[in-house]
Amino acid sequence: MRWSPERLAAAASGRLLRAGTRPIQAAFIDSRTPTPGGLFVPIVAARDGHDFIPAALAAGASATLVGPGRGEAVPEGDFTVVEVGDTLEGLTQLARDARAQLDGPVVAITGSNGKTTTRAFVEAALRTAFDPLICTQGNFNNHLGLPLTLVGGVAGTEPPRAAVLELGMSAPGENDHLAQVAGPSVHVITSIALEHLEFMGSLEAIAAAEAEPLAHLRASGGHRPLAVLPGDEPALVPHLPGPDSGLRVLRFGSPDAAIGAPLDVAIVAVEVGARTRAVLRLRGEDGQEDRALSLSLRTFGAHNARNAAAAVAVAAHLGLDLDAVARALEAVEPVGDRGRLLELELGGHTHALIADCYNANPGSMSAALGSLAMLDGPRVAVLGDMLELGPDEDALHREVGTEAARLGIDAVLGVGPRARAIAEAAADAKPGLVAHAVERDAVDEACAWIRARLEGASEPGAVLFKASRGIQLERVVEALRG
Repeated sequence: MRWSPERLAAAASGRLLRAGTRPIQAAFIDSRTPTPGGLFVPIVAARDGHDFIPAALAAGASATLVGPGRGEAVPEGDFTVVEVGDTLEGLTQLARDARAQLDGPVVAITGSNGKTTTRAFVEAALRTAFDPLICTQGNFNNHLGLPLTLVGGVAGTEPPRAAVLELGMSAPGENDHLAQVAGPSVHVITSIALEHLEFMGSLEAIAAAEAEPLAHLRASGGHRPLAVLPGDEPALVPHLPGPDSGLRVLRFGSPDAAIGAPLDVAIVAVEVGARTRAVLRLRGEDGQEDRALSLSLRTFGAHNARNAAAAVAVAAHLGLDLDAVARALEAVEPVGDRGRLLELELGGHTHALIADCYNANPGSMSAALGSLAMLDGPRVAVLGDMLELGPDEDALHREVGTEAARLGIDAVLGVGPRARAIAEAAADAKPGLVAHAVERDAVDEACAWIRARLEGASEPGAVLFKASRGIQLERVVEALRG
């Protein structure tokens, strides 16, 4: 996004105090990571961002917002200064203005699990037809990250033609606020599962929160507003759009678990290995089967077939070339440690390490364990604490251990104080299952235990690493391979 001083003041609903001569583009809030020629937005939180205005301008910013009466915080120089009633609200107003100038599809993605991978799949699909395109980067999915993504645009090029935006929430109302800013034309809900229970309280409340953006869908680029929803989530049923909503609804998932109406993108076959292979069946708008689409994904796990199916639904709605979309999806690499496949040479075999360390809740644990169970050879689950689960956290951890035993996992290592319950429940549920627990920082002990499980194996095995981000389970992966 680029502004003149006058345009910046108008878009931020502010007052122009000083007009610089340098171009203004994009925005940033951290003076340690400045955007050259950018707009510095001083956020008032634990620390007052106004204190960092001189550093931000010295680092290359060409403009800054300031709160009421804070213009004196800006040093002399060729800088644009705009006073606003509240700097965060000023940033949000700039995001609304940027969104108003975007005529193409704007896809908002919510859900308990799979948002980031689905975001990567949808971005890849849309890039086959829309250039330039803006997309959420990293964890910029909250009340600060979303506006920064929208006002960032595509620096130095023409305005973006489409946007793919991840919305993250941990409390009711947060997705509603983000969707008001994003103004999506497409809303994808990836899944509904127990998450942030300390703040959400129940699965029903989680479903209601993830569905909040449905109320803000609007037509864009000549297409009706679209909701892409999992067809096997009972908790979503009360929030489904009615026939008079004007929304198009496409449902994806497994036919065996579908509820109510037929699926529009059905996952009819999945094979898990070095690649996740899936066959999707697409239903035409006339209700008849349209075509089959085969995918070979680089992201590990049967659950990623669901994420890809959601992206295919978006692509079909927009009329994209599905063969080109399939090639684009197959080229998507895992985002960080979300289903990344690595290798470990040990005992004469090449064992698979599945790094899925970025986040975890009971639903994503179950999905990852289910995919691990589909592999051959010794199967080892290294599972860490799941955080923010509230008063039922012990029971929920024990359920994961019981599920691991039910699926036939051969060995379970719990990492962290809460994950001890996972190992204990797995051992209780299946006599002969090897289970152990270590403290969060006992990296060497964890590595020694894992190596002992694999060294005497008669065939290659697989080790799944999964935990909430705060456990930093990737340390074990790195040390094991080190």
